[in-house]
Amino acid sequence: MKTSWVIGILLMLFLAACAPQAMPAKKGAVPLEEAETAPAMEKEPAQTEVRTAPTRPLPSERVQTPPPTEVQVESKVTMSPALRDLLKRADEKLSSLQYLYGGTDTNNLFLNTYLVKGTKMRIKLYEEDYYVREGYYDNVYLDSAVGCCEESSRCKSHNINNMDKKFDVDASMLKIPKTPYQWVKEVPASAQIIGPQTVNSRSVTFTKYTDASGQEVQMWIDDTYGVPHKVVEVKNGNEIKHQFNDMVFNSLKDADFVAPCA
Repeated sequence: MKTSWVIGILLMLFLAACAPQAMPAKKGAVPLEEAETAPAMEKEPAQTEVRTAPTRPLPSERVQTPPPTEVQVESKVTMSPALRDLLKRADEKLSSLQYLYGGTDTNNLFLNTYLVKGTKMRIKLYEEDYYVREGYYDNVYLDSAVGCCEESSRCKSHNINNMDKKFDVDASMLKIPKTPYQWVKEVPASAQIIGPQTVNSRSVTFTKYTDASGQEVQMWIDDTYGVPHKVVEVKNGNEIKHQFNDMVFNSLKDADFVAPCA
């Protein structure tokens, strides 16, 4: 009886030593029961880059891009040294010019005499009638737009005296041909020298060129003063002539352009 009691006590101590002991809970840890019932923490969804397909214009909205155009590079024409030297003589050696003009537009009659000095111009009008007429003048001073009667045999008689009168002149109504100096300033770099010739007993250089309108221009340029004695325009096979006769170089003064009746 005593033995069985001792065995029973020993068996109880053995069972107590073998029983699993509960692990102490860590500070802050959530008990298993609570962990199973605690709501799960929501995670922020990762932001992903949204890519959209590129939009293409409708066929009606598309703009046709023209193909690149080729740039035309114009070659610069250089005037020949001989021609350049000839033309610059008009600026270096010429101070004034007097000439009688005639050509196609005057039926090849040489009527009016032109006096030119710089920007000043005076015109001596041709008059075929030798009797005195009222209101007549024989000289036009373009700078002052004044007409004067200066030739006494045509301006003054026993009852008419036009020499004492000043006449206002509308210069825009006068048909004034281009001066030799104006002509030579239109010669392009592409002009060609044909060769030496003679006009009105003066040595000239014959040149040719094509102007902006495509017509041929022929010019006979004075070798000393660099201005033409004759110009011929060829239009549709027809020649239009401009000629300057009785040229007098560098003889005029400023006083020759002051109207005596002004």
